[in-house]
Parts: sequence; C-alpha cells; structure tokens
Amino acid sequence: MGHGNTLGGLLARQRMDAGWSQEELADRSGVSVRTVRNIETGAVQSPRHSSLSLVVAAFQAAGRFEAEYVLRDFTDRNGIEKSVALSGRSAGVSASNGVRAGDDHEWLVGRKNDISRMCESLPRDRWTTLVGPGGVGKTKLAFAVADRLRSQFAGGVSVVNLGEKSEDHETAIWRAVCEALLSEGSPGDASEAMRRLVVIDNIEHLQTPAVRVCQRLLAEFPDLWILITSRHAVAAAGVKTVEVRPLSPVDAERLFLYRAQAACPDLDLTGRGSAVTEICRKLDGLPFALEVAALRLRSLSIDTLLEAPVRQIVAQPSVAGLPHQRTLVESVTWSYGMLGEEQRRLLHWLSAFLEAFTIKDLLGRPDREAVADDFPHLFDLVSDLVDRSMLQVCRGAEYRYSMLGHIREVIGILQ
Repeated sequence: MGHGNTLGGLLARQRMDAGWSQEELADRSGVSVRTVRNIETGAVQSPRHSSLSLVVAAFQAAGRFEAEYVLRDFTDRNGIEKSVALSGRSAGVSASNGVRAGDDHEWLVGRKNDISRMCESLPRDRWTTLVGPGGVGKTKLAFAVADRLRSQFAGGVSVVNLGEKSEDHETAIWRAVCEALLSEGSPGDASEAMRRLVVIDNIEHLQTPAVRVCQRLLAEFPDLWILITSRHAVAAAGVKTVEVRPLSPVDAERLFLYRAQAACPDLDLTGRGSAVTEICRKLDGLPFALEVAALRLRSLSIDTLLEAPVRQIVAQPSVAGLPHQRTLVESVTWSYGMLGEEQRRLLHWLSAFLEAFTIKDLLGRPDREAVADDFPHLFDLVSDLVDRSMLQVCRGAEYRYSMLGHIREVIGILQ
C-alpha cells in the first residue's frame, strides 16, 4: 500500500488541502507537532484514540467535513479505533477552545427531516442531486447522509471534490472519480459485486462534463450510486433532485445561538430574543451567513450587526472555503460570473423586488410591453435563474419567486 493510502498519507493530503502546516494542525488540535509528524510519516500507524479525536475535530471545527469524512472512513475500514463521529457525538471540538459538540447535531440544525427523507430515498435512486444556493449547507448534508448510510454500501463510500478543478472536459473528471473509487478497490472488479456510493461535491461550474461522467459511471458500474451537490439543478434522465433550502426561523435561531456561544462563551444574549430573531430574518436563515454573523459577535455587538448591510456582515472569510467560497460575496460573484448577459440583466431588474412576486406580477406591470421587449424569453430566464439557485421559488397554485437578501445586495454592487 502506497503512502498516500495510509492513515498518515491521508492526513498529510487533507492537511495540505486545508493549507495548514504540521505546526498549524498541532496548534488547532492540541496534539504535539511530533505526534502529527509521526502519524504522517508512518512512525505511528495506530495512534491513540484521543489524538485522532483531536486531529479530526480540528478539521470539523474549521468546516473541513470532507477531511473529517475521509479520515473517519479510513479508520473504520482498517479496524483502527474510531476517532470521531461525523454526527458530532464523540470528542467534538477540543476542550481548549471552550466548545463541545452535543448529541443533537448542532452543526446540522434543522436538517433532521432532510437526512431522514434522503436516507429513505437514496438507496432506491442511484443518482441524487442536492441543489441550493452557496452557503445553504449542501456539502454537510451530503456527508451526513453518506455517513448514515455507510452500512448499506458494503463496497465503501468515496468522496470527490470538483470545486478546485477548472479542466472543463470529461477526461479530467473521469480520472478524479476513478482515482477516488480505486482507493476502495477496482470499480470494475466483477468478483466484488458490492454497492458503492460516490459523493461528488461542487459540480456547478463543470455541469455538462460532470453529468456525462455520471451517466457513464451508472452505465458501466451497476453497483455504483451517486450523490452530487450543485448550485445548478441537473437536467438529465434518472436524477432525483433534492432542494436544500435555508433554515426555518426557529432552526436559524438555534444555529445562531449555538455558534454564538461557541465563538464567544461569555457573551450574554439574555433578553435579546427579538434582536436574534431579526438578525436571523435579515440573513434569510442561511447557515453559512448565520455562522459568520455569530463569529462577528466576538468583535461587534448584535445591534451593530442589525444596522450593517448584509454584504458587510457576511464578508468574514472562511479559512476552510474554496477560493470562490471564502465569503458569501465571493460565492455570489462567482455564480454571477457563470450567467449570460440576458440572465444578468433580468437578475438586476428583479433585485428591485423586495417582496415575493409571481409571473403575473411581472406581466401585469404598466410597462408590460417594455418588459416583453426587454426580456422576450422571460419564462426561460426565470426558470434558469431558479435552476441556478439565484432565485428561490415557493410552489403552490401560483408560484412565487424571491431573491435572498445577500444575493440582492451583491447584485447591487455588481452593476
């Protein structure tokens, strides 16, 4: 087995993907630099449970859920004592920073029903797509579901992140997926007919070649299941689409308060319930925005946050994010860059609608003829903006559309 497929090799790769030195990982986890070095070099192949727990918890605390999943999966498959559960029920964040994850999945607040529904449907649907705007928590949800269903995939679970790939052709994506599958054994080994699950994260910028690769995988490997995340809905036969929506008001407040206590344990928000409700409403219940705002409470009061523009509140970068995902402003800007000129013009025009609207509202304006002239393909454009998660839709007898507040503000500064 090559070094890359040992625990040490996996740890080194995930650490470098996070942009951390051995010293920084040691500082974040509370274990010694010597321990990190010994694990990575293979000098210690069966590290202590407590050391692994702290190391994996450091990735969890930084939002590096892929790293956490890969290391957990390796230890389970190779009989090494489990380091930390993805659900957060084990060591949690190291005691040195005052936070301890509890038993009710705080980092997945409000997703219990989503996880349950997906765990029921995914084994039946070989190809599932999680769709939603940047920052809504698609990746966390995908890994939580994969972890819950591990026992149903005897051939293993593999993870591929396409977020940092820019090669827009099938060969590069096919190679990346096959490399992940080969770490579990040959995907074409007929003597090992066991179901496998591959989680492919962040495909929106490589949609067409990624979809072709998925279709090829399903055709060639009948024991393979696929779970992908994307901001852009996949238009292909056989795909089960699951929309990941912002949190409900109650769950948004729960997440905000939990993250606020984690970021600043001595902060007292007693009696500030209305302010908490308003900041969660202002941030549209978007998990990443809520987590960033909670971190801001270390330096800014909740009243200051209530007065600030949303784009300033969410400008705090995440050290764990991809280059285009470190802030929500960068995330929206990146999605905006993938739109065509006509889509951008309509998005700017719709950003002026502060309330939810219907197609009839658009066509019933006094300047209806001007609207028809400016946007002759209005229906197609609205549909595409919904598919790209730039517009939210509430489906009923009449569909109502809305734009998340942070998207509206960022669109305003992109003019």
